[in-house]
Amino acid sequence: MHRGRALAALLVLIAVLPSVALAQIEHPIKLIDFQSAYGLPRGGYSLRMRIVPAGRVITGIRVGISDYILVGVSYGATNVVGSGTPEWDDRIEFDFKVRLAEEAGAIPEIAIGYDSRGYGLQLESGEYEKASSGLFVSAAKTLPFSEFWQVHAGLSRTLDEARAKPDLVVGASARLSQEFSVLAEYQWGVDRREDDSESTTGFLNFGLRWIFMEQLEVDIYFRNVVGPSGSPELNSRSLGFVFYDSF
Repeated sequence: MHRGRALAALLVLIAVLPSVALAQIEHPIKLIDFQSAYGLPRGGYSLRMRIVPAGRVITGIRVGISDYILVGVSYGATNVVGSGTPEWDDRIEFDFKVRLAEEAGAIPEIAIGYDSRGYGLQLESGEYEKASSGLFVSAAKTLPFSEFWQVHAGLSRTLDEARAKPDLVVGASARLSQEFSVLAEYQWGVDRREDDSESTTGFLNFGLRWIFMEQLEVDIYFRNVVGPSGSPELNSRSLGFVFYDSF
């Protein structure tokens, strides 16, 4: 029952948020599963929903406290789409990000933060099949030949029990037009599998982002496209929706 109340509280929070002005988003706040170095402007917010395998739905909100501080919460459940009784997550997940440096000359955009959101099914321990990023530092640099192309890199350390080792992520984002962008990320996946703490599972994800309307973004993700048999959400497809606005 408490899980249903938690979801209801999150939905109420989303419903009462005012819609005043568009939060202009030029760079990806998150690649696919990993946080980029970019954030939201002060007073900007995003409402998001991701539909993933097993009828699982993850909803959340992120708010720009300032131009340099971003906070967010999310909540998920399995069997929301399709048949069967929904299985609510045990807890609300949260993330925050602090931008340490703005991109200027040879200096990349740099941010540090924490993200407790894992992916795949939730295990009995309360953790997820694919561990959360946990503590992270990320950097992004615009390529010299185009202001709409960026390369990304990050280092993270999940706090999930028995899987707490550093992990490396590299990625890229490219805006092809006013409407379409493509993204890619590769996570080395050190100790990300719950069945073998000594294993390394690389996660290669691709994404397509479409600005469907002025403030609405539609995302299609192709996740874990080269992972070994049995790894979380292997060769899966996800659909996401993000609404941007500001107070």
